[in-house]
This record gives sequence, C-alpha cells and structure tokens, in this order.
Amino acid sequence: MDRRRRDPMHDAFLSHLIALLSTYELCPMSIPPPRYDGPADWQTDTILRSLAAVAQRMYTAEDMVASIRASDNWQINGPET
Repeated sequence: MDRRRRDPMHDAFLSHLIALLSTYELCPMSIPPPRYDGPADWQTDTILRSLAAVAQRMYTAEDMVASIRASDNWQINGPET
C-alpha cells in the first residue's frame, strides 16, 4: 500500500482540497472558502497559495464576462424600465 495514503497529514490536506474545490465549483465568491488548519509544510502552503491565486483569477474572469454580457444585453435591449 502506498505509504502516503496512511499519512494523517496527507489525508487531512486531501480532505481540505476536496472541500475547497467543491466550494469553488458550487459557491459564489461571497462565501469564504474553507480554511486549512491542519499540518502544513512548504508544499501545502504552495498549493494553497496557488489555488487562491487561480480562484481570484477565475472570479475576476467571471465578473468580466458578466459585465460584458450585461453590456451586450443593454445595447441590444436598451435600459430596463
């Protein structure tokens, strides 16, 4: 059996990643992502920092797309009254 599968640090971090990715997939930015308070090292810190940067880029891109769509709808339909 793979030794890392029995490592409590690995299991705790993997469980956190599952929760974090599920939150990014299902929830809007207004809900804060779950915080990891388990065992950490440079690898977990790097992964979390990179995921936070990717998530921020994702939310920024989603906001830009929503803004473009709203602008396109306004141009097509005019101001809503």
